[in-house]
Amino acid sequence: MKEKTTGQSLRLGSFQYDFNAYKEIVYDEVGDSERYAQAKSYDFFIILLFEKAVGMHTIEEKEFPVAAFHMHLVFPGQVHQCEYESDHKVHQFILSRPILEMFGNYMMFPFAFYKKNPSFSLSSEIFYKLLYEFRGIYTELQRNENIWEIVLPRMRIITLMISKEACRQFFIDDENPATRKLADFFKLVMLYFRTKKNVKFYADRMLLSSNYLNIICKKYFDKTASSIINNEVVLEIKMLLVNSNKSIKEIAVDLGFKDLSSFSGFFSNHTGMSPRDFLVRYNRRRISQKDPESASL
Repeated sequence: MKEKTTGQSLRLGSFQYDFNAYKEIVYDEVGDSERYAQAKSYDFFIILLFEKAVGMHTIEEKEFPVAAFHMHLVFPGQVHQCEYESDHKVHQFILSRPILEMFGNYMMFPFAFYKKNPSFSLSSEIFYKLLYEFRGIYTELQRNENIWEIVLPRMRIITLMISKEACRQFFIDDENPATRKLADFFKLVMLYFRTKKNVKFYADRMLLSSNYLNIICKKYFDKTASSIINNEVVLEIKMLLVNSNKSIKEIAVDLGFKDLSSFSGFFSNHTGMSPRDFLVRYNRRRISQKDPESASL
């Protein structure tokens, strides 16, 4: 009979207060000799990729099976514990709260959904693609270069892969008509959110009432249809502000805002900062040269 062992993330306690501008994402590999006996919680986000493992992972007193090519998500403050049967090889990626906020903006579904559904069974192909992307980010960060130029595009790839798996496992493969409608809604949002921000547009395309679309969004995601659309708009704004050479005014026009004031008001309402403050926060020193008219935003 295999001996059951209890495992927890390697040296996590040393990471809790050790994040800095270039160490907000930490990669670690956990093996048999690196384990703790007690369940713990931490103030950061953890993505666990189980390359080789058999056992059980308890998150907030709910048990999830552990097997090869599984991915589990653990959010800040959640108490969790892994119990392995003999040999295991686990890759863990630890993200600070600022990175988690950005990571969450890129996810197709709200955090509430992933907290309810933190376990994913991946194909070996998807598993190793995710592992490659995370290792790539971590390796580049060690070079102390401009982290946002590196992190944002690759993080977008990772979140698209995770979102696609979530859509496939929990929606497309589900026979529930309501969840299938939600999958259709998210596909439409991905196509049209840049110019279509009205819930009625999406409801009409799906032959639904706006009220029913809001009801199923609230039921499964605890968010309105409008907030889901706006989340994608905010994400796109952040991506364009950081990664494109366009001015704030050009971005506002491209995303269908009538003027800079309405654009800035929208962004501020959803992020708590102006577009200019967002750029300053992420050390983008191109405001005065490229967009002097935005200084008052």
